Amino acid sequence: MPAHLLADWIIVVAAVAMALSVIVALRYANWTAVAREPGRMHLVAGGAVGCLLLWLLNIHLVDGLLLHFLGLTTFTLVVGWSFSVLGAALVMAAFYALKDLGWTAYPLAVVMCIVVPATATWLLARLLRRPGLQHPFVYMLGAGFAGGAFVMLLLSVLALSLFWFSGQTGYLDAAAEFWPLVFMLMFSEGFINGMCVSALAIFHPDWMKTFDDKFYLDDQR
Repeated sequence: MPAHLLADWIIVVAAVAMALSVIVALRYANWTAVAREPGRMHLVAGGAVGCLLLWLLNIHLVDGLLLHFLGLTTFTLVVGWSFSVLGAALVMAAFYALKDLGWTAYPLAVVMCIVVPATATWLLARLLRRPGLQHPFVYMLGAGFAGGAFVMLLLSVLALSLFWFSGQTGYLDAAAEFWPLVFMLMFSEGFINGMCVSALAIFHPDWMKTFDDKFYLDDQR
């Protein structure tokens, strides 16, 4: 979102939220585990670059309407909340540099496209990890497919709220015209993340920070 479209207080709140999120991520990131197993850092770097490539694949439907996917659901489920925030924030800076975007809106982009999706995904994964839901399909369908779709719906609602608070009625009218595209985005984001999460959980469960194979696969009875 260009900064000039939004109220100044929204940019300030976003900057504070980004700073607090980065501080919390630095504080609670498991640096000891990364030092003990350097391959985890390769997952962080590779996942971050994968998100950057996905962000660069924009879809132009009509003039003024640009769509792109996030992939933060898969990234968060693989490396956890802290490293997803830190890694994605760095590649978001690379994205802004490559696209030559205005840096005033960078904090808002980090909050909207990284912190919010990562937090929602992490909380959903934690919610699904409870007795009675001990089945890998619950994790794949719930955290992967449904998680990706839910993130896109949540961001759409938040974006509309920001435009409403900023008095951008023109964008609200455009959103009312193209609202069915939200469901297309939800399905696509859910499908992309669901397929990636399912493949990783099946073939490389040890890569998944949030997938406990003893919990989901062992006989709990």
